[in-house]
Amino acid sequence: MSLQNGSGGENGRFSHQTALNGFAYPSSNGSHHENISDQEQLTAILQRRAAELATPPELEPEGKTLDLLIFRLHEEQYGIQVSHVREIYPLRQVTPVPRTPDFVVGVFSARGRLLSVVDLHAFLGLPKIQIHKDSKIIVVTGEIKTDGGYTSIELGLLADEVEDVRTIFEHNLTPMLSSQIENQTEYTLGITSDMLIALNLEAFLQNKHLIVHEEI
Repeated sequence: MSLQNGSGGENGRFSHQTALNGFAYPSSNGSHHENISDQEQLTAILQRRAAELATPPELEPEGKTLDLLIFRLHEEQYGIQVSHVREIYPLRQVTPVPRTPDFVVGVFSARGRLLSVVDLHAFLGLPKIQIHKDSKIIVVTGEIKTDGGYTSIELGLLADEVEDVRTIFEHNLTPMLSSQIENQTEYTLGITSDMLIALNLEAFLQNKHLIVHEEI
């Protein structure tokens, strides 16, 4: 079964059955009563970053930079490019989905969109995240290559804590050792001197195991 892209209505409702991240779901009206504090958190982070960019540095270093949203899983710090981040949600009811990989925690409703939630730690071959009341879901988006070309994909990543936005120089990243994250180095851009792991989200989204051809 090929992937399908649903069309969002004016209120974020889907008018027909849509396949998201490889899971097919019936149309859902969803709820617009989101936890505003988490949306304000993302907005505040991006506003602080915009203010920093508006202030010229004393000396402009040379080199390509990456703007990363920083979050924690257990004791580790990860960063994903801000351009891929759509929203941040508190952990609400996540519905398990049968016959899916262990790293797929389930699905949740985000403004009328049913999205799968991925335990990134488990995906990288590390111990599963212990979900708690302060856990967050970072909604990320990107494009994947299909037989018909490219199509958009959207999913949620579990996080223990969302911290801030940080700019790093790409040339300061050191390649990960295969022993550091169980031979999943292709999903990282590298690691900084203070042990921040920069994720290659584009490579992550291309992984075929994220696409499960299953109709619910």
